[in-house]
Amino acid sequence: MNSMNFSRRSLLQGAGASAALLGMPLRALALEDQPLAATRKPTVILVFLRGGMDGLNLIVPHGEPEYYRLRPGISIPRPGGEGTALDLDGFFGLHPAAASLAPLFAQDLAVALPAVGHAGNSRSHFKEQDLYETALVDSGVLASGWLNRHLVTSTGRGPVRALALGDTLPRSLRGEASALALRSLDELSFDGAADSIGRTLKALGEAYSKDESEPIPAALNRGGRTSLEALEHLQGVARQPNDSKVEFPSTDLGRRAREASRLIRADLGLEVIELDLGGWDTHQNQGRVTGPYANRLRQVAEALSALVLDLEDRLDDVMILTVTEFGRTVAQNGTNGTDHGWASCALAMGGPVLKSRARRAGPILGSWPGLTGEQLNQGRDLPHTTDFRDIYGELLTFLGNEQANEIVPGHQFKPVNLL
Repeated sequence: MNSMNFSRRSLLQGAGASAALLGMPLRALALEDQPLAATRKPTVILVFLRGGMDGLNLIVPHGEPEYYRLRPGISIPRPGGEGTALDLDGFFGLHPAAASLAPLFAQDLAVALPAVGHAGNSRSHFKEQDLYETALVDSGVLASGWLNRHLVTSTGRGPVRALALGDTLPRSLRGEASALALRSLDELSFDGAADSIGRTLKALGEAYSKDESEPIPAALNRGGRTSLEALEHLQGVARQPNDSKVEFPSTDLGRRAREASRLIRADLGLEVIELDLGGWDTHQNQGRVTGPYANRLRQVAEALSALVLDLEDRLDDVMILTVTEFGRTVAQNGTNGTDHGWASCALAMGGPVLKSRARRAGPILGSWPGLTGEQLNQGRDLPHTTDFRDIYGELLTFLGNEQANEIVPGHQFKPVNLL
């Protein structure tokens, strides 16, 4: 082993320690080259609500009598006063804990899809989250994420194309293309941490620049340099004052939404940001207008409404989508909760939604299957009328990627009319 190889290994170990500090995988330091000239580009913000979110109590079918018959203890009261559903179109309403989103619906900046899912639902958290993140029915453990395949099949326009705001890189962003996981910009701005990372990056750059007897592959070299420059750009953003125009809620999701807004406004060429919020597996004591489910909804609504407001002058270039791996049973269970079900709802908001308002009848997209016995899936669940992959197809169109059939192979796309 020559001393240069030893030096490189040591440096990579140091880079791994720094990456762990930031929540970044070491894999992000060794990927393909991307152009670094920052320009504005459409951005998708994906909000994954992990645990199987009960869509029936977010987009409430208050015009459906069976909803109240099957959920006597957890249904949201019909519109008509405090603590009742907030009417959207005479049939559907918002959970009152999601009141922060009501102005977005009123201004045609938000729409809801009330019955989203797919035909092969297994009711397994692991399998369904995997499917929603790969968009592959028969994905193996090494399958890349659908958003990473977007990056592979398109050209970037900035130093940071995709990142997750959280502790780990989600499956949707894993694959051949470069993507980062970042807990907080604040950690990058902290002098001690930033200096340590800076020294590691500088040393890595010097190691990459040397002519060695056993050179690293050219793609690895280019990708490493690109990722180093991406991290340096993020450090630059972290050291600038936060110029948010609104006050974000002091919740985990609120803080991450603030970071997302800050990164988009920094013009790094970001195309994809993912935010996650777990805690939706409401098997017992789900609550009605108050309780753990309502608290989770309030966190989502307040964070996303602040995000939309803060990005007001950039909304033409931003689409926000919520997804969850499945919905809950229509009927409540014996512990005032709901069990693993089938379809759930999705929310979409942003400038493209506003532009498409002339092509839809109101704030609800997709057809409603009904909740009577013969209409239910397997006699117990809300059936799906919108395949989640059709939504993905329109997000890819928004991002300017025309390779949807390659990114989501084997699926026959149908229009959703988000755009």
